[in-house]
Amino acid sequence: MNDEQMLELLTSNPSMGLRELINRYTGLLTAVASRILKNPQDVEECVADAFISMWKTLHKLEKPEGIKGYLICTARNNAIDRYNRLKNQSYSTDEIEIISDEDMEMSVIDSEFIDKLQSLIMKMSPVNREIFTRKLFMFETDKEIAAAVGLSESKVKARLYRGRKSLRKALDERGNYNEYVVFKAV
Repeated sequence: MNDEQMLELLTSNPSMGLRELINRYTGLLTAVASRILKNPQDVEECVADAFISMWKTLHKLEKPEGIKGYLICTARNNAIDRYNRLKNQSYSTDEIEIISDEDMEMSVIDSEFIDKLQSLIMKMSPVNREIFTRKLFMFETDKEIAAAVGLSESKVKARLYRGRKSLRKALDERGNYNEYVVFKAV
């Protein structure tokens, strides 16, 4: 079932569509949230919240192929929010995983900017879209991305370099780049 059929099923038969959505994306979203949080219960709640958010905003989804990206962004943001709440509540560091700057290329930014960035990424070729989604929202290494998309690590790095330049330009044209520092210096 492709994303267009998934969106159609979600609107025509919501319970079955949601069940299919959960079956398809739970593993992926769990992997995303697990890169930020250690506690399995926290990860599970972030994933569940992503599906609930998708359900509530289904009518706003512009393109069917945005389902995966929306869910990944939402799970990631939920995990970061939970991480920050746990950190502020002074929980033991055994309960949360601290993310280094090297592991996280994007700072915590508001959802409006994430939407703008995601819309720019959606305009990329399918391979570049996959590379950037994995890098920016799933925190995968270049080596992990290369294995997943079937390219060499050097080709992934080259695509990231060129893609960052075009995203910087597009963000600068929209007046967002100076407000949000998203990418490492090239």
